[in-house]
Amino acid sequence: MLLGARFGWRVGSASLRFASVEWGGGFVGKSGGNRTAQATSAFLATAERFAPLRRLGWAFLLAWVFCVFYTDAAGGRTGAQAEALAMGMGWHLLFAGLPVAMSVVTLALVVGLERRLGSPVRHPALFWVAPMATAVSTPLLFCELPDLFATAALFVAGAVLTGFGSGLMWVMWGEYYAKVTQEETEFLAPSSAVLAAVLVLLVSAMDGWVTLAVVTAFPLVSGLCLALSWRDVAGGDAAGEYLGPAERRAYAQAHDDARTGLSRVFAAMGRAGFGILAACLFVCLEGSFWAPAAKNAPEVQAAFLASIAFMLAVGLSATAGPRRVSLSFLYRWMCPALVIGFAALIVLGDGTGAYAAYMVAIAARFAFCLITQMYFARYAVQGAATPVQSYGLGWIFVHLGDLLGVLAIAFADAGVAAGAFGVDQVAAVSMALLVVSTMFVLNDGRSFSFGSCSDKRASVAEEGGAAAPGLASASALAAQEAAEVDDLTARIRELAAGGGLTPRETEVFDLLARGRSVPYVRDALVISRETAATHAKHVYAKLGVHSRQELIDLVTG
Repeated sequence: MLLGARFGWRVGSASLRFASVEWGGGFVGKSGGNRTAQATSAFLATAERFAPLRRLGWAFLLAWVFCVFYTDAAGGRTGAQAEALAMGMGWHLLFAGLPVAMSVVTLALVVGLERRLGSPVRHPALFWVAPMATAVSTPLLFCELPDLFATAALFVAGAVLTGFGSGLMWVMWGEYYAKVTQEETEFLAPSSAVLAAVLVLLVSAMDGWVTLAVVTAFPLVSGLCLALSWRDVAGGDAAGEYLGPAERRAYAQAHDDARTGLSRVFAAMGRAGFGILAACLFVCLEGSFWAPAAKNAPEVQAAFLASIAFMLAVGLSATAGPRRVSLSFLYRWMCPALVIGFAALIVLGDGTGAYAAYMVAIAARFAFCLITQMYFARYAVQGAATPVQSYGLGWIFVHLGDLLGVLAIAFADAGVAAGAFGVDQVAAVSMALLVVSTMFVLNDGRSFSFGSCSDKRASVAEEGGAAAPGLASASALAAQEAAEVDDLTARIRELAAGGGLTPRETEVFDLLARGRSVPYVRDALVISRETAATHAKHVYAKLGVHSRQELIDLVTG
């Protein structure tokens, strides 16, 4: 059946292409025909991008996480688990924190053993072992027995399997995203995140054993999609079409160079890890003050719909025009949103205010996963870390933030129940800590750099010293620029001067001559794709070439 479905998609895609050709030819010469044909071709091209639906398999893993951990869509805690959660902080940490802690352990092992064992995708058995372990763990996490300790034992087994299976799947999907082009990543990640929200919304409307059965199937579907998607890139260029020669070397070096250690990766990350951790901590805490009467309550479903709208807005803002896929961008929209949520909790109380905070937290959580999925891919592509390191460490910080959030929730619940403080006081303190954390993270530009010229200049200026910033930074920058003037750079500068290129066109010329594509130029220079393409056309015209390959031949010939 699966082969039939795949064959059907391929035949359907071919039929769409054939129809577009016939439609375009049938209307030639008629009024408005060309415009109609172009619109039809554009629509069919968009439809074909969705044809290999397996590429959206990350959505099922993300939906599984939200159903099991971030919402009550899978059914929530009832019976013995609910009683245990009310008995004390120790039981709360067991049932709420152990699965997260096991994910952290698994991710740490995957990152630490990469040099010796390689990435998980090099072991074919993991393509079915990881999804199977995640699926089996799901009913164990929600199993209810008359005896509390028997229930706890099953839960511990489920938590271990959850940490093992889902941790591997996060890294394996991450490496797939690092292999495809950035254009594909910017299409797949938002599409998958929106699909995940729709799946969670559908699950919230289900009842009984059907709910658990559907959620249990999510990891299996995600694993199947991962295996099929990975087969498409395994035999091709590991770095993807988007990368130029310089990025291919950096990508290979990050995998194979013995100097690529965790200390180097941590140094390159700067405060990014703390930023991810803090964001998850405050999202987790903010969404904990409102408990829905039922998982399929209209208020819950309204929150999921708001999440979809919010993700679309964030995704378009991050990928349209100048690219803003960075932690800096993430914090610039996430901090105000979370502050609004905490403020609503203070002003409107633990009823309406708590619901508003919950809605903000769910929407922010979905959008956060969307941005970080694209951010980790870019981080790996630039050679700052291997995909395993980028996604492994990234999701470690995510889960550590969730774990600290669980601790904060347990402490806040205990304090409020004892009358030591109120919900509004917790919100006020959280808001203050959120603002301080945001200022701390945004003050470190290295957390968001991807090796562009401006980032290098800022880094050199920062290393120049505070005693004589002007002279020291200028001399350091001059030394660095002198070291970087190799034969290729000298040739590029010579041709740029001879062709009368403007400074911006020279920057574009430099990147194109090194094999980088227009999408890369767009991101490196923080300009829109249209502007990058216009500069490229001007460069081609002034230098008398017609393509990027001719440009490279001109420089290297």
